[in-house]
Amino acid sequence: MKIATSEEMQRLDKDAQTRYGISSLILMENAGMQTVRHIEEKYGGLKKKSVVVVSGKGNNGGDGFVIARHAANRGADVSVFLLSDAKGISGDARTNLVILKKMKVPVHTGISNLKGSLSKADLIVDAIFGTGLKTDVKGIHAKTINLINNAGRPIIAVDIPSGIDADTGQIKGTAVKADTTVTFGLPKIGHFIYPGAAYSGSLKIADISIPKTLIEKSLIKTRLITKDHVKKILPARRPDAHKGDFGHVFIIAGSPGLTGAAIMAGLSALRIGAGLVTLGIPEGLNNILETRLTEIMTLPLPQTEEGTIAVSARTKIFNFLKKADAVAIGPGLSQNRETAQLVRELMREVKIPIVIDADGINALAGHADILKKARGQVIITPHPGEMARMVNSSAAEINRDRAAIARRFSEQYNVITVLKGAGTIIAEPSGDIYINSTGNPGMASGGTGDVLTGMIAGLIAQRCPSPDAAIAGVFLHGLAGDLAAKDRGEAGLIAGDVIEKIPEAIKSMKPPLPTVERESYLSPLPHGERVRVRGIRRLT
Repeated sequence: MKIATSEEMQRLDKDAQTRYGISSLILMENAGMQTVRHIEEKYGGLKKKSVVVVSGKGNNGGDGFVIARHAANRGADVSVFLLSDAKGISGDARTNLVILKKMKVPVHTGISNLKGSLSKADLIVDAIFGTGLKTDVKGIHAKTINLINNAGRPIIAVDIPSGIDADTGQIKGTAVKADTTVTFGLPKIGHFIYPGAAYSGSLKIADISIPKTLIEKSLIKTRLITKDHVKKILPARRPDAHKGDFGHVFIIAGSPGLTGAAIMAGLSALRIGAGLVTLGIPEGLNNILETRLTEIMTLPLPQTEEGTIAVSARTKIFNFLKKADAVAIGPGLSQNRETAQLVRELMREVKIPIVIDADGINALAGHADILKKARGQVIITPHPGEMARMVNSSAAEINRDRAAIARRFSEQYNVITVLKGAGTIIAEPSGDIYINSTGNPGMASGGTGDVLTGMIAGLIAQRCPSPDAAIAGVFLHGLAGDLAAKDRGEAGLIAGDVIEKIPEAIKSMKPPLPTVERESYLSPLPHGERVRVRGIRRLT
């Protein structure tokens, strides 16, 4: 599903008008009608309900006027509060305001009576700002938003909650915290990136008659990852397949005190379907890991005095890479200087797809230009703190514009960036962006990033192109976390719980296997009686 910026949505609106002759008045009418339809679907009929519509002076306010008219026609007791002088309203918004006044719908200028009306309302409609807001909310608008949020009544936001930046999801000073948001044509980036995602509540997408071909042919490069998309990515399995068909993952990981990261990455690669997994680890940890692991192989590597992987492991690693299909570098690797040097040397020479995480990313901080020289396709999976170190910034700055920063980094360094967090961002060198919708706060615990690394590498080993592996890996990782939270709750959820749910997450992507009945005959009883047994055989 495509996700638009405010500018892209404005362009679609304009193209609908200029190329198809769909007037802006029709678009506004459809927006208001569809909002009322969604309100009734969720909150029931509007007859005799008290509805307060708070409108600004722009087109978002005009949408509010249309909503007020249709709500009044359905028998609601409607009051409109206008946060500007009526003389400042023009165009389609003015046309609809004039209609409202002719219908005798009460329109109040200012907020002197707003608090009392909000306290008695059954529903509040926020039509103050639209998607074009770029400056901080102040004055009467900020005061109004606080009154709305404190009213304790269901709030329906028109297009996007007022005060949320549609392109970044950031709060511009203060913002309406909606229970439901009805957005028009396409969802906006700010609906899916936090804190905007939390402020949007339940998101409804309304068709306002923008031609489908316009949307399909648009150059919008941001999309929401959907279940249908992931279904198409997952590799099929032939009935006569063997382990070699599903690839070999080599994971360079682990150091004293951080063996768990290596183990979780390895188990996740297996659970996502890789045929073989080998952990390249410091030789001093080999006995520990061989005791712990049964399905995963190990490759003991020369180590430093601190017990981390040494630069002298380079030859052994390259010899092993000849039989690997994907390599993951970083989980629990440590920030030892010599080990970091090894990571940088590997980045210049490895020809197969590479997934870089954790200490692998830390080794590249200050050396990002190495990524431009990589010979294999690189996927980098930073959390905001690691991303900040890569671009010499702060985690707070990264979170202020996650999508744009991930896109810029991928374009500049020719890598796939998986910027982790609520609403994980996947950016490709082409500038295409994908936003994830699965996952929950219970996954904010140690080790879940290592699980994701293993899953992405495991999908690459199964011949998934690296961009698809990142998309499917992120979605299934979050879905496995959601399934684990459903069973165990979010508090106390650990990375191992997510690993256990990976097969179930994959299974949910596929339809159940078809069955046919067959009859078989057995004769275990005395005297040779034949007993007919009806059995079930699954088709594969």
